[in-house]
Amino acid sequence: MLQAVRMAQKVGPRLAECSLLQRPLPSKLITQSQDRRMQHTIRNATPNDFPAIAALLTAVFTHDKIPIVQTVEEVEEDFSGDSCRLDHDVMVVEVGSQIAGIAYTIFLPSETKEERCYVFGGVLPDFRKNGVGTALMTWAVKHGEQLLQSTGRTIPKFLRAHVSRLNESAAKLFAQFQLHPVRFEEDLIIDLDSIHAPQPAANYSIIPWSNSRNAEAHSVKDLAFRDHWGSTPTSDENWEILVTGSTARTEHSFFAVAPADKIIGLLLTHRYESDDELLGKKIGWIDKLCTLSEFRNQAVAKNLIAHALAKYKAIGLTHAALTVDTQNPTGAHGLYSKLGFEFFRGSTTFERQIPRAPN
Repeated sequence: MLQAVRMAQKVGPRLAECSLLQRPLPSKLITQSQDRRMQHTIRNATPNDFPAIAALLTAVFTHDKIPIVQTVEEVEEDFSGDSCRLDHDVMVVEVGSQIAGIAYTIFLPSETKEERCYVFGGVLPDFRKNGVGTALMTWAVKHGEQLLQSTGRTIPKFLRAHVSRLNESAAKLFAQFQLHPVRFEEDLIIDLDSIHAPQPAANYSIIPWSNSRNAEAHSVKDLAFRDHWGSTPTSDENWEILVTGSTARTEHSFFAVAPADKIIGLLLTHRYESDDELLGKKIGWIDKLCTLSEFRNQAVAKNLIAHALAKYKAIGLTHAALTVDTQNPTGAHGLYSKLGFEFFRGSTTFERQIPRAPN
């Protein structure tokens, strides 16, 4: 089956430059399965489905041993932007009157480097192995290919999916659609009881995040991530979601600034309070962490993290966590390990390159 993830936490750090364009409509808005194993209907999702979708995703996460509680507010935010439009990019499966599965795409067009479309979704455990996941994946892959080819650009185009390493059924399903593992990510965690006080830096200062400088921070993020795998410029709309959405905590975030008051690095915090009871922890998520290339090797990231951890502890959080690409060329994984972060859970990115549409 497919697997959903929190957009802000997983895909958000890689949100690309997004432009408004005319997208191809699905060939059918409502289709009736002919699969004899389980009769089901695939249709476009509506706002009335938000509570059922949130409950479905939470059930899927729980069954797959992923401690995430999806809220209705998060679902509404996830499907409100141009990257994933509710009326076009989100499909649900109904068995009888029950929503048994969901699939959605996150389309990230770009004028530079590459274009990507991520495929996500999930099927309730009681309805698996009955053709529901395959039906959803068939729609999602076709829809993603259409979106990628619709821009007409000649840069590389990739269909991708991101799933927990524990989800073996998803890996098998992806293989049927020629998506293969290409990247491995890890969520790392640290107990805040073990942290040390931040130390002053000589060539720059760590200051609290200021929302009045969100535009400058946006530019710094795009520049800092230029050499990272799977990263292209973030659109204004998607940046706004990252820094003002329901899980964003800029009041617990920081800038690194040079003597001329130029932002040279940043750390953006997100919080998912709905997960606290299930986890038995209160985690501050370091959702975005970057340093401009010319200021690397000056412990900027290390000092940003130290200030964030001290802040998290001061407001009563118990742990901090972040996601790292195990093949990150900046040596980030090694830095986090030296700071005391330990393995929490792993995930895999699957990929298939899409050929350019014929003229």
